Amino acid sequence: MACHPVPPSLPRYCLSAVFASVLLTSGEFLLSGRHSVCLADEPSAEVRLSSDALAKYKKLRRGLSDLDDFLQAVGFERPAILETNYFALSVGGIDAMRDLVEGRGVDPETLGALYAGYAVPDVARELNMAPDENGRWKITSPDGRLRYRGTVIRLYSPSRLRKLFERREQFRDENERRRRQYISEYVYARRRDAGQLDLNTDGNEVDELFNQITDMQPLLAELDTALRAERTVSSIMQGEGTYNYFGLSIGGIDAVDDLQTRHAVDPETLAAIYAQRISPEHAGMIKVSDDGVVMYEDVPVRMYSVQKLEDCYKTRNLLVLQAGNR
Repeated sequence: MACHPVPPSLPRYCLSAVFASVLLTSGEFLLSGRHSVCLADEPSAEVRLSSDALAKYKKLRRGLSDLDDFLQAVGFERPAILETNYFALSVGGIDAMRDLVEGRGVDPETLGALYAGYAVPDVARELNMAPDENGRWKITSPDGRLRYRGTVIRLYSPSRLRKLFERREQFRDENERRRRQYISEYVYARRRDAGQLDLNTDGNEVDELFNQITDMQPLLAELDTALRAERTVSSIMQGEGTYNYFGLSIGGIDAVDDLQTRHAVDPETLAAIYAQRISPEHAGMIKVSDDGVVMYEDVPVRMYSVQKLEDCYKTRNLLVLQAGNR
């Protein structure tokens, strides 16, 4: 499924004066304007990939697009954003529309994309945004919090994030029998929750999801290796062979440098911190306070700024175009 640019008729959110902070409230993290969160205007660096890396990027993108199509066809993936939700694909699909309607919190990529201005039209119309005198869309609430139908948009709770990262690990289990069992249990659970349990249908869906996820693993590894060979790419996530899907989608992220110099991280890395899925060499340097403030070596860490998030999605779209022309 191809990326879609935001049509001119839809609001693109420019939050140059309103920033987001991640705080802990009633077990979930919410965006708040009470603290400045993200760096205001960060310079964007153009990503240049070799022909080999672009070829591998194209292969992975095609595979993820097929997976996205399948998950949406069976109802496991209901995106609230115009961009492909790489995090959702890595865990078998997320019903982001239901999350927003029920105020259940949202996954990290939905959170970042909403602030970057990539809401689907039905969602964009329900956000507390309005154009200022210069025609730039901003949050209308005095507290600076982004809301959907009046409800503050939250990041998933730490416990829910942990379950999603655990599912991602299960989906790439090296033991084929266990991996199939995990995927089978997941498909049955999704169908049961939707009141649509059908043994024949589930068997077909298990096979298809198993095959697509299995085929995806070498593509992830190949692109990750190619990017590391020509760019500085690092991750703080726990587990050998663990990938930052958001990072891969934009040609790689240097998460360690982000922590040490930018003091701001991408949405997926932030989610991994809250889920306590951090590698041992970095876990001791990262602390999360009771009110949800992330500290790295005693310095506050924030999510990427709105400008940086916009740059990330522009980079992704550019890479898709470059890879598609090969």
